[in-house]
Amino acid sequence: MQEREKTAVRPLSERIFGGDKVLWVILAALAVVSLLVVYSSTASMAYRKAGGDTAHYFMNQLKFIGLGFVVIYLVHRINYQVYARFARLGFLVALGAMALTFVVGVNLNDASRWIRIPGVGLTFQPSDFLKVTLVMVLAQQLAQRQTVIQKIPILPQFSVSGWTKNGRRNRDILFDTTIPLLLPVVLACGAIFFSNFSTSAITFFTCWVMLYIGRVRVRELWRLVGIVVVVIALALAFMSAAGIGRAETWMNRLKDYAGIGTEQVDEKSDDNLQVEQAKIAIASGGIFGKGPGNSTQRANLPHSYSDFAYAFIVEEYGVVGAVVVLVLYLWIFFRTILIFQKCGTAFPSLLVLGLGLMIVLQALFNMLVSVNLFPVTGQTLPLISLGGSSLLFTSLALGMILGVSRQTQERSLDRPRGESLLETK
Repeated sequence: MQEREKTAVRPLSERIFGGDKVLWVILAALAVVSLLVVYSSTASMAYRKAGGDTAHYFMNQLKFIGLGFVVIYLVHRINYQVYARFARLGFLVALGAMALTFVVGVNLNDASRWIRIPGVGLTFQPSDFLKVTLVMVLAQQLAQRQTVIQKIPILPQFSVSGWTKNGRRNRDILFDTTIPLLLPVVLACGAIFFSNFSTSAITFFTCWVMLYIGRVRVRELWRLVGIVVVVIALALAFMSAAGIGRAETWMNRLKDYAGIGTEQVDEKSDDNLQVEQAKIAIASGGIFGKGPGNSTQRANLPHSYSDFAYAFIVEEYGVVGAVVVLVLYLWIFFRTILIFQKCGTAFPSLLVLGLGLMIVLQALFNMLVSVNLFPVTGQTLPLISLGGSSLLFTSLALGMILGVSRQTQERSLDRPRGESLLETK
């Protein structure tokens, strides 16, 4: 009998680029698609804003994609336990930055979503960072309660009689589960809600799925949904009556999409113009598209490089290209599920699932809006749309996913044959 099994020798490529190799290839493919889309879709904008330099936005996107892969590489070399250690601090910093947007934020479409970095001139969306840190915090809190989460509620009773009869139990639920698990979700989604309803909805749904996978009782989750629906309805009514926030804009988008009061709708409004031009782009794309650089709608379709990037892809690359891009995003989620299944412990599993789901949901929202299956939301296409901070924070999330995958693979290779990968701690 051999006293010691030889440690598997890893190829150089695995030691440099660890984690899921297929996921690396998918990200590289999306980067190529991004460069093709940005170069072609920004041609007319380059003449208006960049002095006719058609390579201006292409080079900017190439720079950010390069930085994004640097972020992915550096983050994927970090031990995922570090994420758990600094999750709360990161969340508080992101929440503070998000609060600043209401004070010194850069306004766009009546929404303060951006902060300008002094001396640099660059802007970033704190909500992108807040989403990532929220997933980290929720994954950590759920992981700490896996042995008891199925036995206790996450919400206390709300009736006076319930508190009278079970006051101590309700206080225990409030401080042991409700506040640690749900307060970060309420703070993050609430901070995002006033300026970006769709991002807040995506974030909440991601957290809801994490709670479900994290073994929270289903009836508790539906109680939570009921409460959220009531709170949103009251918030929208208050915002509309007080004339604050973007409630009127959201209601108008729903009416436009449903065709309610179309005789009073300004057909030249930005939202309606984008939808109509996106329809033309999709209809003219056909099965195989017009080919790279042959778009005729890029001068007419506002935000063909961001919010309606998918419609632009359909025009130039047709249904075939659109399906390929859709499959790439679904493939990302499929790979995150495989990583999730191999983790063996709660924190990395929930972290991977939450980050992967958030990225893919954003992509699906962009696609649904582009093909007019959902009201206009303003969601960009992750890793493809023109942008800086959004791409970098998406890269941060993907780096975490690949980091978990790398460590899972290394543990699997380093363990003696026959020993379980599952850990109890």
